Amino acid sequence: MGQDGVLLNSYNPFTKRLWEDSMEKKILVPVADGIEMVEALSIVDVFRRAGVQVDIASVNDRVITSSHNVQITADMTIDECVDTQYDLIALPGGLPGAENLKNSEVLIEILKRHNEANRLYGAICASPAVVLQHHGLLEGKKATGHPLFVADLSQRVDSSEKVVMDKNCVTSRGAGTAIDFSLELLGMVMGDEKKREVAKAMVADVE
Repeated sequence: MGQDGVLLNSYNPFTKRLWEDSMEKKILVPVADGIEMVEALSIVDVFRRAGVQVDIASVNDRVITSSHNVQITADMTIDECVDTQYDLIALPGGLPGAENLKNSEVLIEILKRHNEANRLYGAICASPAVVLQHHGLLEGKKATGHPLFVADLSQRVDSSEKVVMDKNCVTSRGAGTAIDFSLELLGMVMGDEKKREVAKAMVADVE
């Protein structure tokens, strides 16, 4: 276990390959009606601060309404992402948002192809259980999630861990760990130096 409540598996060449790749990075944040706004926009904010292209793609209409009735305008619909290769796909949670993500056949097909290519993906709050577990995307991988859903995970870890990584999958607990989750993902995609740079500007504590 690393500092700051982040649980990582043993040395993982996957993470080294990600940040050593000098190509321009691009990530996908799928959204849906009922998602948790803090979780979704924390990912978007952290990565855009780092200069990464972030595609916010709705599985519903372009304008969605979060779980706390805040409207968010997506950049595109999920159908427009089918032929794009991403360095990371990161799912927010919230209800009924996670259910709406789970029910998107297009998104699940993208996620499965992404996983088969051993590319990085993550989920927070209800989405590790509701989306990833449901569609077999946590097979053989340890994970965490919101306390109300963590019991549904087949290989759950101590729920006190803020962020858990196993192989190419990263999971986290909820809105209160959204910045930790986003910064850990940023470090995996862009390297620790960029992670520390963004965290410093945000007055966030990182390892």
